[in-house]
Amino acid sequence: MKLTLKMKVREKTKWKREEMKKAMEMFKNAVNDWIAIAWENNRVDRGIHAIGYKKLREKYPQLYSNSLQDAMNWALQIVKAERKTNPEKKPVFDIPLISYKNVDFKFENNGFIIPLNGKRVYIPVYVPKKYYKWIYNGKFGRLYFKQEDDIYAYLSVHVNEKETYQPRTWIGVDLGYYNLAVVGDVNGKELLRFNGDYINQYKEKLEIYEARKRRHGMRDFQNKHIKIGHKYRNYSSYINHKIAKEIVRVAKERQAGIVLEKLDGLKQTEKRKGKAMRKILHRWTYRDLIDKIKYKAKLQGVPVIEVSPRNTSKTCSNCGYVYKDFKADRVFKCPNCGFEIDRDLNASINLARKGASRPHERW
Repeated sequence: MKLTLKMKVREKTKWKREEMKKAMEMFKNAVNDWIAIAWENNRVDRGIHAIGYKKLREKYPQLYSNSLQDAMNWALQIVKAERKTNPEKKPVFDIPLISYKNVDFKFENNGFIIPLNGKRVYIPVYVPKKYYKWIYNGKFGRLYFKQEDDIYAYLSVHVNEKETYQPRTWIGVDLGYYNLAVVGDVNGKELLRFNGDYINQYKEKLEIYEARKRRHGMRDFQNKHIKIGHKYRNYSSYINHKIAKEIVRVAKERQAGIVLEKLDGLKQTEKRKGKAMRKILHRWTYRDLIDKIKYKAKLQGVPVIEVSPRNTSKTCSNCGYVYKDFKADRVFKCPNCGFEIDRDLNASINLARKGASRPHERW
């Protein structure tokens, strides 16, 4: 399994800071030159190496040779992707970064020794403690440094997945608007609930702050204090990380498998909602949450399956009756048996049972 570890570069001397900026600018320009070569020659394969390498080697003598070849790989990926969406427009690469293959750098003393403009330079980084087990036990892939609000190192690491156990039971995860996630088991018990009220209030404040800045004409996106989009993503990612970690922990403690709902029909569902509800739907990154649950489960050997959420909110978890006329009430009241239950919990229980009823291969 491949993980990408993000680490902030520590305080640098003026010389290192300028050299890194210079190297990232050269790499960005080299990627654009490779894009131009691929575009002019109508090629998206490594054959462009023979066409342009010698010329670009002379143009960028200080750029490390493997980094120049990595620039070609980035260019090919960009051109291939652009051709699928807009085949008539030549893409432009405008991200300041520099990339290295795993044979070109060395990790030691919480930092990377990299070739930088003709020299071997030590670049220290802040390494979170949780990364140590992957850095010292995994196999390195590529490393790249990227200029954002500061300079960050992104390290690709291949780690061994734990063997997936045979689940004794299943737990269902219902994703919602008012509760980000509710977890229930096949026995009808609520295990976890993550309320979305506080999160929605926080994001509403950010939206009001952004609108106020725009009204005053403050559109300078180089000012990190008004980069609302970054705050959205960082906050959402942090909360999703905490939720996913807790769900996987509970599943592993119970030796349970996790049943997630497929989100394939979410866009169609949005069209049927009112403006206020669509705004709530867009306010959270459900796909990111599901991806985090999946990868954390893989690391812990927890089995995960996805099922269609169709009628999980309209089916009584007590008697199985499908209440097709059920509306968007917060409490599900079964007209068949009189059972009352929170609608999100009801859906999570039905998801768990739906997963348990499926035929599974041995994990």
